[in-house]
Amino acid sequence: MINNIPKKAGLGYRLYKKYIHFFHNHLFYKNVYYINKENLPPLGEPTMIVSNHQNCANDPIAILMGLEPQYRAYTIARGDVFSWNPLVTKFWYWLGMLPAYRLNYEGAEALQNNAETIRISGGKLLEGHRLIMYPEGTHQNKRWLGDFSFGYTCLAFETAEADGFQHDIKILPTANHYSSYFGIQEDVLIRFGTPISLKDYYEQYKEKPRTTQRIVNKLVREQILSLMLNISDLEHYDAIDWLRESEFGTRYSIEHKKNPKYLPEKQEADKLLVADLEQLMQNDKSTWDDICTQIGEISRQEKQLGITNEQVLHPWGASKICLSLLCQVLLFPLWLVSLYPNGIHYWLPKAFLKTDKMFTNSLLFIIPIVVGIPLFSLLTLLVMGLVWGLWWQALVWILLFYPLAFFGYLEGRWMKTTWRNLKVLFNKGKVNQLRQKTEQVFNKIKSII
Repeated sequence: MINNIPKKAGLGYRLYKKYIHFFHNHLFYKNVYYINKENLPPLGEPTMIVSNHQNCANDPIAILMGLEPQYRAYTIARGDVFSWNPLVTKFWYWLGMLPAYRLNYEGAEALQNNAETIRISGGKLLEGHRLIMYPEGTHQNKRWLGDFSFGYTCLAFETAEADGFQHDIKILPTANHYSSYFGIQEDVLIRFGTPISLKDYYEQYKEKPRTTQRIVNKLVREQILSLMLNISDLEHYDAIDWLRESEFGTRYSIEHKKNPKYLPEKQEADKLLVADLEQLMQNDKSTWDDICTQIGEISRQEKQLGITNEQVLHPWGASKICLSLLCQVLLFPLWLVSLYPNGIHYWLPKAFLKTDKMFTNSLLFIIPIVVGIPLFSLLTLLVMGLVWGLWWQALVWILLFYPLAFFGYLEGRWMKTTWRNLKVLFNKGKVNQLRQKTEQVFNKIKSII
């Protein structure tokens, strides 16, 4: 086997990656988990990391933050983002992003550009770099696995063939999972599977290339399915997702000796729950349809009241609400201070969102970290330093960006929770009825599964 340790990335890239890593692991996410990281082939062995795709730019960033910090990894990204601006395009290439053009998005004429991407990415593989790919071709908007294209298998085998089948190219099935797709201070989980050695299929590929790709693709897809939470019942997806995120999901996790606050174990419990619900649907579809109808009605009433399942089943008392309101009044001036520039970072991305809400967290991450913090740091220095001569004060303010951002978000979330519990207090009758309906549904499901 030829083992090529790639050259270390330049100092600028390494510093920038550390900068991203700090915010990714210590501010944006509450916890970042990497499971079976030991399955990563040694650096220098050509490795293609193939994953499900659910949360836009956050998916490759999460994988990248778990790889060797001194080395550049490459990601195949959607081709349209490379047409925004020449400077932006250069920045994408510098980050290690390479364009993939798709028939349904960029059109037939753009497909010819993929030959250059295959050549470059194949070369990076043979140099020993990691290559991250998403064969679904686009992100999903639910926790399920879409169809795979054969672009990644073509790239892997064609690269091996061009090299005379000297390198053993490996495909590492990987899956991501999020406690929530939206908002910061959530948890993210990356599970690595077992590497698939393409060397075992080289001889078969020489005779039957397409058949061999189908075999490898099936193996990769089956592994990813086993690593992720896949809710295949899309007809009742909203009911299943509500159920696993509700108090029922928490109780189910505890009953199955899984910690509901530890995302790797919560995901395992959720997979068991989804399997039980799928079995229920197969055994008694009419009962399952009726349960989903009831869950839909409960969810609709929660949205009308502006509360969540947490407030329905575990409402605060009047004294706790009053104490919370008092504390928030006292902290309100500090919260206002925290809005510069963090409030802008939090609300500005929403102005860029159109119909695809799955871009929410990508914009929440990219706009503040890639653009916002450097821009507002410079602006603060210019205004406070040059105009007012307050250089030290400006530096202190910039250093406070991070702790104030953390405080501002937690304070804002606390405000929302207090407001929701206040709504419960003012709608006691409706909430009590809703609580009874919820427990009835929980008990009915538990008696069946």
